[in-house]
Amino acid sequence: MSTLSKKQVKKAGEQLVANPKDSNAMQILSQWRSLHAYPINTFQALLRKHITKLKLKDSMIAQRLKRTPSIIRKIQRFEGMNLARMQDIGGIRVIVRSVDDVYRLHDSLIKGRHQHEPLLPPKDYISQPKPDGYRSLHQVFKYKATAHSESDGLNIELQIRTKLQHYWATAVETLGLIEKSSFKTGQGSDEYKLFFRLASVLFAYAENQAVIDDFKNTPITDVVQQFTALEQELQAFSKLQGLIITAQHVNAISSKDAFYYLMQLDSNKGEVSITPFSKKQLSIAESIYRLQEIENVDNPHIELVLMSAVNFKDIKKAYPNYFLDTKAFIENLTRICKELH
Repeated sequence: MSTLSKKQVKKAGEQLVANPKDSNAMQILSQWRSLHAYPINTFQALLRKHITKLKLKDSMIAQRLKRTPSIIRKIQRFEGMNLARMQDIGGIRVIVRSVDDVYRLHDSLIKGRHQHEPLLPPKDYISQPKPDGYRSLHQVFKYKATAHSESDGLNIELQIRTKLQHYWATAVETLGLIEKSSFKTGQGSDEYKLFFRLASVLFAYAENQAVIDDFKNTPITDVVQQFTALEQELQAFSKLQGLIITAQHVNAISSKDAFYYLMQLDSNKGEVSITPFSKKQLSIAESIYRLQEIENVDNPHIELVLMSAVNFKDIKKAYPNYFLDTKAFIENLTRICKELH
């Protein structure tokens, strides 16, 4: 793999804004994205050491290389966005039981004895939720390479969130896939946006955390009433429940050498296909990932992503949106509404 300059990468990003199908720019983007695979692997190992040290039970870790359509949309949405400086091309997601566990893990990493530089302050969307209701803690690290010098200085984004925060974000992405609207980037109907804001308030209240500004002075019983009425009007739960994929062939994956998983979701057919790869097959996985992205560039029903985790169960739990699975989201909201009614 030839060495890329930051200037080349930046120019490729600019070309993709003008023409998302520019083959040369797509090739550079794919090569640049591939460089992030080694750093997120080694950083995941570091995370597991801290989680073991802190005895954070029931935690999950998974990682992914950002999808090409998502990268291009981000470059297009934000004026002046530099592909070479994009912070979340290589991403790791950690899901823990409580908000206290979120901050304990973050504090341990910031104070830990490693060479990777945290870009402080973090983006704390738990203490200050986004207006749309999103809650999580984001911390970017500048990776320090001891091997693979080409990865030195790359940005790795770590997302730490609780299970409730994760269920909310999963439901947003799942409904976005079905409705063909990216709710997370501000698209979609006002009714569904309100539905997710209300759901976020209920989850934040259950965790005794800050709620979005729009509802800071609204009694929680009023929030429950608004949410219940809106859910009945939209039939959101029924819509989500009818879309859970029961893919038996997915559960059959048992390759003991599997570490990377190339997932393809066809939201129109409600089908997901997964191809496992070993650690040694990373370059093959990345090549197939790139080719399939190019092949499906004009198909809005196909979602592709290359992920990795120690076991496939963690993949299913950390990225349930690729299985259209919002069962936990519905169950927890139903329970919270009953308790607060």
